[in-house]
Amino acid sequence: MDPITEAEKSEFRELLAVIFGDQALQWNINIKVLELFGQLMQSSESCSRYMDLVPRPFVAGSVIQWAKKQARSAIIRHLKNGGEHYLICLRAAGLGRKTEFHMASQGL
Repeated sequence: MDPITEAEKSEFRELLAVIFGDQALQWNINIKVLELFGQLMQSSESCSRYMDLVPRPFVAGSVIQWAKKQARSAIIRHLKNGGEHYLICLRAAGLGRKTEFHMASQGL
């Protein structure tokens, strides 16, 4: 595996800071942290799939027309977001793992 460049480490710290907060900007990015992030992505995958199915708020008009549109939109969102993850899902999956990431960044 190629070594992680400083630019990649910096970008990765910024991504982790979005999930875990600003203290992640101080973490040392190493292979163990990258492995944990891969696990985090896998554990949030099903959440993101289900978020595509959540109906959007009802505004006004016919409830039947709204329901039909929501069903179509859910399918489109699911297909369009094939490899993407919702931030809320990443944060929820990472909720109990912040300490694990912090320790991994210290080489523990």
